[in-house]
Amino acid sequence: MDDDDPLWTLLRRATRDPVPDHVLEAARASLSGRDPDSALAALVADSQADADRLVFVRGDDQARLLTFSADDLTFEVEISPGGRAVGLIGQLVPPTSARLAIDHPGGVAEVTADALGRFQASGLTPGPMRLRCTRDDRAGIVRMDWFLV
Repeated sequence: MDDDDPLWTLLRRATRDPVPDHVLEAARASLSGRDPDSALAALVADSQADADRLVFVRGDDQARLLTFSADDLTFEVEISPGGRAVGLIGQLVPPTSARLAIDHPGGVAEVTADALGRFQASGLTPGPMRLRCTRDDRAGIVRMDWFLV
């Protein structure tokens, strides 16, 4: 091993440098919201996946449509761009009334879904986001994967 090797110098420096505060905060936040007893609804459709093909057909101000699915519940979500804040409109399938918590960089927004499963929120801070759903008709929480807005 050559002590003058630039790669070894970089590796030594990287292991001595402290982890930035914002990285530690993000790591703590990702672990603080863990709930091992909740069901996970995985992303099954994202309109942004086709954005590269449709860039000349659709403008940048189009709503983003996401679908998340768990064993017995599907979230259909529309994210509307709004600059410094975004809006969210959604539907639970099958329709059910529920309480939802929307985790976003600005905090946690709490909304309710009506008997038809419809819900909405506005003024959400762009960044990593997820929804947690507690249905009125059964125990347990269904939560989404994190997604980036």
